[in-house]
Amino acid sequence: MHSDNTLTVGSGAILQDITAAMYDARREISKLYSDEQKRIDEPDLLIAIGACPCVGAMGVILGGGVGRLQGKHGLVSDAVQKVRLALYNGTILEASKDVNPDLFWGIRGAGQNFGVVIQATLETYPQTNGGEFYNADMIFTREHLDSAIDAMNSLYPVNENLALLIFYVTNATTLEPLVAINLVYSGPEEEGKKFTERFSPFSASLNESVIPWVNLNSQSGGGVVLAKCIPGQSHNQYDSITKTVDKATFRELFDSYGSFIAEYPALANSTVILEIFPQQGIDAYPRNFSAFPHRGSLDTLVEIEMAYIDQSVAEVADSWARGWRDRLSSPEVSGYDRMVIYQNYGHGDEPIAALYGYEQWRHERLTGLKRTYDPRGQFNGYHAIPATLEGWN
Repeated sequence: MHSDNTLTVGSGAILQDITAAMYDARREISKLYSDEQKRIDEPDLLIAIGACPCVGAMGVILGGGVGRLQGKHGLVSDAVQKVRLALYNGTILEASKDVNPDLFWGIRGAGQNFGVVIQATLETYPQTNGGEFYNADMIFTREHLDSAIDAMNSLYPVNENLALLIFYVTNATTLEPLVAINLVYSGPEEEGKKFTERFSPFSASLNESVIPWVNLNSQSGGGVVLAKCIPGQSHNQYDSITKTVDKATFRELFDSYGSFIAEYPALANSTVILEIFPQQGIDAYPRNFSAFPHRGSLDTLVEIEMAYIDQSVAEVADSWARGWRDRLSSPEVSGYDRMVIYQNYGHGDEPIAALYGYEQWRHERLTGLKRTYDPRGQFNGYHAIPATLEGWN
């Protein structure tokens, strides 16, 4: 942390490291990444950041960075003030709105394409509601799935203080598929309860609490997110974005998920995740603010995440997840005329324009940056920007 309340992140940090550093500095960020951390006595600042503790912080930043507080503060990349990076030839550059501004534009949304980002300095924000978040965890059976989906769809456009994580999960003992919903409201408890009341009449269980932001990930969602960080598992993920939650399709997806896990119990740790987050902070910026292309089309993030140890199920897991990604991305289900993919969740087989946007001007600008800063293609390992305009086809 710096005296101006900005935060500098190094290239090797994971999100849990950031939390620990701000804890030591008596500062806060928006989520907790460790059960061992306790509430800070003098809460001060927030930064809008993602919810999974073991994810590399710089990767989150470079690809955009969604999170529960995006309705107030936008993407994590929207908070970036400057970066330092090493180019393919060893040259060290700084990029900001005043220094190498075109590169700075590209770094925020496509940043892994141009060099090794050594440092990023981000703006932080005054804490919301004294750092106290209302939290509700609910479980639903198949019988009440339709009612839960109706309640989800009633939330669009999502209140700027509200964030939902919806999980298709499996009971480890019975292999029964269930729906777990984590509702977080970064405001007064009585206001958050009004949103829970849309779901609770149909839920099999309800656990409400007011949680300091530093304890949110350890005490909310039944530990589903933290379970993704258990070492030794293989993970294979496909992603889609939809405008709303199509009832017939997501009911069919739930049934397919349950049947699939019953047939392949080695995949019981796999989940389908819906992130329904507010859009106001993201959409407050113009579409050309950065290389991030999905302002105005980021309503419902759907992650199909296969997790397993037994490699014999890898091929069938990939086939099932890919098939559902394609189904969810179809215009009749997604509500968009073409596939839209958040690149931090992308698998790697999608059309490149689905990750970076379909506008011609974006292609020209990104390809120009690629030619300038990575002419040898040294940084083509992940969702590589084409070196020619023809490559976008």
